[in-house]
Amino acid sequence: MEIGQFQAAAEAWVDGNGGYWTPAENVTRLVEEVGEIARHVNAQAGRKRLAPDAEPAAAEIGDALFVLALLAYQLGTDLGAAAQAVLRKQTARGERSD
Repeated sequence: MEIGQFQAAAEAWVDGNGGYWTPAENVTRLVEEVGEIARHVNAQAGRKRLAPDAEPAAAEIGDALFVLALLAYQLGTDLGAAAQAVLRKQTARGERSD
């Protein structure tokens, strides 16, 4: 699925479900989802065990992407355009410097 299609599907979901949380609440939800991704990274490093009922990492990344799509919708941002802009910016910067 293209990112624009994903954003349109997320927008349709919001519209079909009577709206969603405020942008501030969605930012909080995004932080929670990123924390769940971090738990998977810690588990791979051997530092933390996952709960037996933990969702797979791909599901957590999908959850974070969904919340980002909702935030983009609420803030009037085109995810496809934002993705292109960041790739242009990173390409212009060249090789990563640490």
